[in-house]
Amino acid sequence: MKLISSLIILFTLLTFAPSVSADTTTRWDVFIYFANQHKDSLPQTYQYIDLHHLNVQVDSELEDALQILVYLDLIKNSRVDIWADSITSPSEVLAIEKKLALKPAPKAPTTITIKSWLDGSADLWDKEDILHNVYNTLSNSHYDRSEFEKNQLTQWAIKGIAEAADDKYTSYFPPVESEDFFQILDWEYEWIWSYVDMPTPWELIIVTPIVWSPSEAAGIKWWDRVTHVDDKEILEENSLKEVITWIKGPAWSQVKLTILRDGESAPLDIYVVRAKIVLKDIEHEKIDNNTYYVQIKNFGEDVDSEFKLALEAILEEKNIKKIIFDLRNNPGGYLGEVSSMLSYFVEKGLPTAIVDYGNRQVNYTSRWYDLIDLSDYEVIFLQNGGSASASEIMVWTVKDYFPNTVIIWEQSFGKWSVQSLKTYSDGSTLKYTTAKWFTGNTKQWIDGKWITPDIELEFDDDRWDTFKKDNQLEKAISY
Repeated sequence: MKLISSLIILFTLLTFAPSVSADTTTRWDVFIYFANQHKDSLPQTYQYIDLHHLNVQVDSELEDALQILVYLDLIKNSRVDIWADSITSPSEVLAIEKKLALKPAPKAPTTITIKSWLDGSADLWDKEDILHNVYNTLSNSHYDRSEFEKNQLTQWAIKGIAEAADDKYTSYFPPVESEDFFQILDWEYEWIWSYVDMPTPWELIIVTPIVWSPSEAAGIKWWDRVTHVDDKEILEENSLKEVITWIKGPAWSQVKLTILRDGESAPLDIYVVRAKIVLKDIEHEKIDNNTYYVQIKNFGEDVDSEFKLALEAILEEKNIKKIIFDLRNNPGGYLGEVSSMLSYFVEKGLPTAIVDYGNRQVNYTSRWYDLIDLSDYEVIFLQNGGSASASEIMVWTVKDYFPNTVIIWEQSFGKWSVQSLKTYSDGSTLKYTTAKWFTGNTKQWIDGKWITPDIELEFDDDRWDTFKKDNQLEKAISY
């Protein structure tokens, strides 16, 4: 009845709303309408559903709507073309209504069993007897069997399968670690504000400190390797989740990190003050009469709208000749957002990025908002080893279409792959690589090869600590 009521409301909108015409309503409109009825009540994990539908652009409004409807089990996640742009009619909406008929959600299992994750794989079924025997032998005959939980054996077996993929971006998080992982994504607690990873047991890696964060203020650098937290050594049996709990703590309290850093002969002890902060994705300002500075800290949700405001501010300044885009320590974010941002520069219809899923290819193309012509300006990018993923897309695509663009400092992070997340009934999560991306114009793929700067200039820590002067930014201004 709830869905039929929604249909009546939809027909009313199509018939009487002055801005909507029933003659131009598409299936796209119908899917989005129904999805929006439920969106606010759903957890963000619906966004990690890997859709099988054909001709749906990644990170589009349509993809978001279909993920919601699949999550609610209102439509099948089938490999079919849904013809989203085709015009619909009241009679066709009624037909769609039958497909969107509400169904009871399947009851989730309360535990994970070995058989459940063997189902559907011939390779695993070949080893089923061995897996069962190992599981039962350890559970029933191991000397210390009373000291570990049987469920722990299953979780580590699944974790081993993920690690066997030999991909540093593929990981399995058991339920407790999974909860912590999503807290990191949502920035829900007091923290040192760095992106971290543990690709090797006993060694926590600082992927990059967040710009203007306590980590950056304390002198933490990308690829610092943390070996101790408050003198507690990180051992092989300590999980990522466990080490993160050591680092977390009340705002304004202090934590000591012992780190190994390339180029240093001895470990360093660095004290970081924890904080709970709200970060803006973009900061921008006019530096002098001819130069405008735009710092992009992260490609988060709706960063496109913040970026547009920065570009409009540049256009209001008639004497601006140079634009400096600062992507240092920007770890990336949503591919759809950076593609939308590039649409302000790249001519309509030209590719901004290509995502290869192995069996299909998705081309991101410029929508060409035609806001600003970068060829009218000197364009300089600041990047470093913490500039990754979407940051690299931004830098390389602009360089692709505007060859006079100058890149200053050091090579980028070199992450040109796409990950998806699957969350299971017990709360565990699998993060896995689903695609690789290439630059739109020259179709370059440089995973692990990095973007090399035009001008290499090491950051002067002493100058910053003493005078709060950024020698790399100074170079970009004077270049």
